[in-house]
Amino acid sequence: PTEIFPIFTGEELRTMVCGADDVAVGLLKSVVEYEGGLSEEDELVIWFWEVLEEMTTGERSAFIKFVWARTNLPSRLVDFEQPFKLQKDSKSAGKEQSVVDKYLPTASTCFFSLALPKYSGRELLREKLVLAM
Repeated sequence: PTEIFPIFTGEELRTMVCGADDVAVGLLKSVVEYEGGLSEEDELVIWFWEVLEEMTTGERSAFIKFVWARTNLPSRLVDFEQPFKLQKDSKSAGKEQSVVDKYLPTASTCFFSLALPKYSGRELLREKLVLAM
């Protein structure tokens, strides 16, 4: 109803409808489901969250677009329609590290999921993730 519009600024109304400009990494962490044998204690997962935290606002927005085809996250936990799924990339299983390090992460926007190869280092994960986005 238009009667409630005067109690919100334009920015507040836009945030309620579209989500916040910056991606709240903590909010994303609260809706993650680990799949394919990953858990929050895995080195790859720890690196992933560190890399995401260090990204610029623009990079985090590009990341959300890469994994969910949106530029913003919902502002509230209850507004998430599905969890964010983080999983190991199955095609890298059993491959030599030099081969795995050449793979890019893959995303499925319909399922809000990201598959990460088991990279040999954190900086390589960042480089490949940014390249894939």
